[in-house]
Amino acid sequence: MDQGSSNRDSNAKKEEFSIPLWEYNKQKHEWAPKQRGQNSQTHTCENFRVVSYNIWFSEDYQPTRFNSLCDILNKSQAQIIGLQEMTKNILQQLSAQSFVQERYYLSDVDGRTFNGWYGVILLIDIRLHISNLNLINFPRSNMGRRLIFAEIKLDENEILRIGTVHLESLDNREERLRQLDICQKILSRSPGSYILMGDFNFHAHGQENIDQFDRLQQWIDAWTYLMGSHNHGFTFDTEMNSMTKLHNGKPNQSRYDRIILRSQTITLTEIEILGNQPIASRGHLNIFPSDHFGLTAVFQRKK
Repeated sequence: MDQGSSNRDSNAKKEEFSIPLWEYNKQKHEWAPKQRGQNSQTHTCENFRVVSYNIWFSEDYQPTRFNSLCDILNKSQAQIIGLQEMTKNILQQLSAQSFVQERYYLSDVDGRTFNGWYGVILLIDIRLHISNLNLINFPRSNMGRRLIFAEIKLDENEILRIGTVHLESLDNREERLRQLDICQKILSRSPGSYILMGDFNFHAHGQENIDQFDRLQQWIDAWTYLMGSHNHGFTFDTEMNSMTKLHNGKPNQSRYDRIILRSQTITLTEIEILGNQPIASRGHLNIFPSDHFGLTAVFQRKK
C-alpha cells in the first residue's frame, strides 16, 4: 500500500506493448537489450521459487533498507522476482549489484517502463527461456499503474506466464476490479500456467476479496492454499513494524500482498513471509527493509 501518485505519462496511450529484456555484458560492463533468438537450449525447470516484494519508494532509512533488501533477494535464490514501488534511484543501485548482473535478466534498467516516478520490475533467472516480455497499461489508473509479465518456456511443452503488478491504492475498489480483470484476461488468453504476484491493495478478509476471487475462477491464493484462512499472514502490519506504524499514522494489519496461481500442471509446495524482522534501530524505532513484508513461494511441476 502507498499514498499513490497522480503523475501520469500523457504519451502512454497504447495499452500493451513488448519491452526489451536486459542482460549484463561482462566484457563491456554494461546492461544491453537481449537480442531475440539468443536463447540457448531451454533449461528444464521442475521446481522454481518466486519472490514478490513492495520495497517502499521512500528514501527514509536508506541505504540500510536497500542493503537488507539485496541480502534477502540474493539469499532467496529465486528464479523470478517481482518488485513494486521501484524508483529509478533504487533501480540504478540494484542493477549495479554483482548477484543481479551474474544471475538475472531485468525488465528495466533506467525506469523507462515507469508511468511516473516509480513502477514495477521483474528479475528473471538467465537460465530460463523467455520468449516474450510485455508491459500493460491500466488505462483508467490515476496512479500510473501497470502490469509487467513474461512468457517463459519451462520446457518444450510447458509455457508459464508470470507477472507482477501494483493495483490501485486507497479507496479505489472498482478500479482494482478492472485492473485485476485485465491481468486475468491478458495472462490467460492462450494455454499455459499463470502466476500473478504483487501488492493487490485490498484486504484478504472482506467483501472486496470475496468479489475479486469470485471473478478469478480457477485461481488460487498461495497463502490461503498452503497456510489456511485462519493464518492471517499480514504483509502490512503496524503492530509488528514500528516503522510502518510511524509513517502510516493509524493501526493497520492487512494481507495486501499476494501470489496467485492458475494451472493444471504446476502446484505450490512452500510459501513464506520475508523481511519481517527488524534490521536496525533508531532510538525506540525499529527499522525494517520496507513498510511491507515480502513473500516467497516455491512451485513444483506435476509429474
